Amino acid sequence: MHLTLPPQQGLPGQPEMTIHVAGDILTIDGTAHDLSVVPEGGEGWPEGDSPFLGPITRQGGVIHCTLVTRLGDDAAPDQGGPWVIGDADGAVAIPALRKAEAEQAEPEQEIAE
Repeated sequence: MHLTLPPQQGLPGQPEMTIHVAGDILTIDGTAHDLSVVPEGGEGWPEGDSPFLGPITRQGGVIHCTLVTRLGDDAAPDQGGPWVIGDADGAVAIPALRKAEAEQAEPEQEIAE
């Protein structure tokens, strides 16, 4: 499965989104979405309130979709993105920069007197 993951900061205390891929089944936060109905060369559109953004397509037998990806409290505010995972299978690790990592990446600034 080919996933595009634009990051979005969740509300304070809201858990980070969990994503799991098993064949054409995409499980998001414990809710399974069976995408096997999307035909080759075709597209499907999610109904109701969902994290899907835009159409879900199948190209060369591979499902392509975009998921608005909710980040947890430990994610740094500046993420860039979106992230692309070309061959998602199993539990998907969200490649967010964490606050502790962002602090380590910032150069120390000297204070002028």
